Amino acid sequence: MERLTGLQPPEETALVGAGHLQLTTVRQHLEALHPDITDDTPELHIHRYTRLLLLLMFGGVLFPNTLGNLVSLRFLHHLERLDDLPQYSWGVVVLSYLYRQMCRESMDTQRDIAGFLPMLQVWAWERFLQLHPPLPPLAPGALPSFLPLARRWLDRQGYGREYEARHNLPLCRDLLDLLEGAQFILDAIQ
Repeated sequence: MERLTGLQPPEETALVGAGHLQLTTVRQHLEALHPDITDDTPELHIHRYTRLLLLLMFGGVLFPNTLGNLVSLRFLHHLERLDDLPQYSWGVVVLSYLYRQMCRESMDTQRDIAGFLPMLQVWAWERFLQLHPPLPPLAPGALPSFLPLARRWLDRQGYGREYEARHNLPLCRDLLDLLEGAQFILDAIQ
């Protein structure tokens, strides 16, 4: 960890078990590492900064836990050679992690869900009429945009936490249990 990122956690509480690190520790180290990157910044600092930013993205966006506050140290192995990153199938990994989390969270005892939820939300909004928020009205004469799909809802004023699946798992689970065949759109392309 220290060799790749320059980060040596100052306190043992930053490390959770042997395999996870608190994201606040990563953020604080990023702020202190190098505030401005210029053409004169040594390559070592740029690589360390990049690895730390990627750890934040992995733990906070693509592979979050239910609280969104930890990152797995398994990613360090993949961050050793930054030039190899484009060769990995990150989309497949993100989707498989989301599937794994959905399997875990499908049990009645779970109250929150983890994973890259924007992907799940857009898929559900496109196919389950009961789950999608109201679409914003189109301007007169404007054509509906098709890509990216999430933009249909995110342009809406007042978009807020009430539509985030992470915090509405019991409600989403109940709505899905009550679905009938005509309430599911098989092909979302219109």
